[in-house]
Parts: sequence; C-alpha cells; structure tokens
Amino acid sequence: MTIILFIFFLLIYFSLTFYIAYNGWIWLKKSFGFRFKRTYFLVVLFISISYFLAQFYSISGLLWVGYIWLVVFGYSLLLFPLLNILFFVMKKKRLNTRKGLKWAGFSVTLFYLFVFIYGSYNMWNPVVVSYDIEVAKESELDEIKLLLVSDIHISETIGPKTITELINLSNEVEPDVILLAGDIIDSSIEPYYSHNLGEIMAGLTAPLGVYAVLGNHEYYGDDIPTFIKEMNEIDIEVLVDEAALIEDLFYVIGRKDYSDFNRLPIDDLTEDVDHNKPILLIDHQPREFDKVGAAGVDVMVSGHTHKGQLFPGNLITNAIYENHYGHLQLDELHTIVSSGYGIWGPPFRIGSRAEVVEINVRFN
Repeated sequence: MTIILFIFFLLIYFSLTFYIAYNGWIWLKKSFGFRFKRTYFLVVLFISISYFLAQFYSISGLLWVGYIWLVVFGYSLLLFPLLNILFFVMKKKRLNTRKGLKWAGFSVTLFYLFVFIYGSYNMWNPVVVSYDIEVAKESELDEIKLLLVSDIHISETIGPKTITELINLSNEVEPDVILLAGDIIDSSIEPYYSHNLGEIMAGLTAPLGVYAVLGNHEYYGDDIPTFIKEMNEIDIEVLVDEAALIEDLFYVIGRKDYSDFNRLPIDDLTEDVDHNKPILLIDHQPREFDKVGAAGVDVMVSGHTHKGQLFPGNLITNAIYENHYGHLQLDELHTIVSSGYGIWGPPFRIGSRAEVVEINVRFN
C-alpha cells in the first residue's frame, strides 16, 4: 500500500511539475524564440528533485535550490491556471495573446522576486510582538513578564547567527520567565552539535527560569532523550507532561505534543495543583481550548501554525484552528499563539513574520 501511495505521489508531483515547466517553455519560446527545449526540461527536472536529493546528499547550495523551487512550485499552481483561463478568453475574443503572454511572463517573474525578497525580509528580521493580559487571581506578584518563543527549528538553515539574534531580543525584553513552545530542533539534534549552539543558547536566561516542551518535530529524529539532556545542561527545563511550581508563586505546566498518543489528559496535570495560584500552560499545538479552560488553566501559549508561513497558508491555518495566531480570550482562559521564530522548509514568510512574543500578565 505504501509503495502504491508513493508511486501515486510521484505521478501527481511530476505531472504538476511538467504543467509548470510547459507554461514556462511556452513563454520562453514565443516571447524570446528560445530553442533549447531538451536542456530546459532537463534543468527543470533536476531543480524539481533538488530538495529530495538534498535529504541524502550534502551538496552546497542544493537545499536552497530546492527551497526556491518549492516556493515557485506552490505559487505557480495558484497563478498558472488563472493565466491559462485568461489567455483562453483572450483567444476566443481574438486579442493579441503574444504581447499579453510576454508581459504576463515578466509579471510572474517580478512576483517571484517580490516573494523571495520580501519573504526573506520577513524571515530574517524578527520582531517583538507584545500582549497585555489580566488574570483574575491574586498573587504576591502584581505582574509578570513572559517571553514566548516557538518553532525555532534549529537546522542547517537556522544556525549561530539566528540564535544569537534570539538571545539579543530576549535581553532587550528582559523577561521574568521564558517559555519555549516546542519545535526547538527541526528533527535531528546534529545541527545543534555541528553549530555548537549549546554555548550560544546558554545565554537564554530569565530570573524565574526557562521552560520548554516537545513539539512534533522533536519526535521525528528519535533524539528526544538526547535533546532533553542537552537542554537541561544549559538550564532549560523540558516539561514532559509535568507541572512545575515556580517559587511558590505560579505553575508552569508542559504537555507532550498532541501527536503523542500517550500524553496525559490536561485534567490529570492540573488535578494536584493549587488552583488559587496562576496556572500557565505550554502546549505546542493550539488545540483542546475547551478542555484546557475547564481544567483551570489561566494562560496557554502555543506555536506550531507558523501563521501559515507563506500566503495563502495563513488562510488555511485560520480555518483549521480556533486561534491560529495572536491572543484570544475564551472565558477565563487566555490563549496566545505565536507565528514562530524560525521556519520549516523554505526560509521565506509571506503573510507572517518571524517573531518572539512578550506577554505582560497582570494579576487582579
């Protein structure tokens, strides 16, 4: 069955690749008299498999070629059918399609340049987003400042420079507590070692501690025990279906990822805590808000969605999740979802921005 699905995937993928390549060929041929048909299609074929090749071969630049192709592939599937319909109508009305084809090609090329330039800016220039919320519980603290960081995705793409910028942003915010909402690594722990990121991430500190949870990507590489050990060595406490009482002031609960069928129900995690104290929850995926609220959680922070990362992905995540981005209050529960600090796959963001989240919690 797996083989059949794989063959089906290849048929669909290469059929769509041919559709995109053929549209490009028609533009080059009719606009510029381009003649090297075989060379053109061989180049497109290589580019279309470059991302997959990069998973097996460490060839410099190959992964970036693959990333660029994935973006071109995705947006082409949105643009080309519309352009095909437009030119069909133009032919029916006997309009000058040759001139229109040439300018349509230039327009699509400029669109891709915009995506790559603006998308890179949104990815590599992270911002601090702030929310002010009020929790209806008494505390010895009048207020507390949280820093939420999600979806760092440490990889060959996300390395020392990006992590150093994260430390700088954290130092600017000066949080009391730092909450890392999963997907700290992309899959394998190896880039963490090869970039020697332990020394840099050790600079991620806060007076009341740094707490993390597992995201779905931590499960992919079978490195969870090693990952937890490495985090503990730099004073980042990974909470795996655990509740931590912080200096007898408030609780931080960390859940296993939603994809882990063995994770405990939220009721079990809040059963033995003092509900008179503020309860903060870190859960990588923004789900089960009704259960979380009923269990007495005051603030839930999440990531995972990336806010779609690339438009129109944000429309899809908005349709899937009750809160796919930002702050949503449901009765007494505050839910806050970050678009993430890093990326999965192509290092571009359209309709989203790399960010860390400052949360000023006031107790009443």
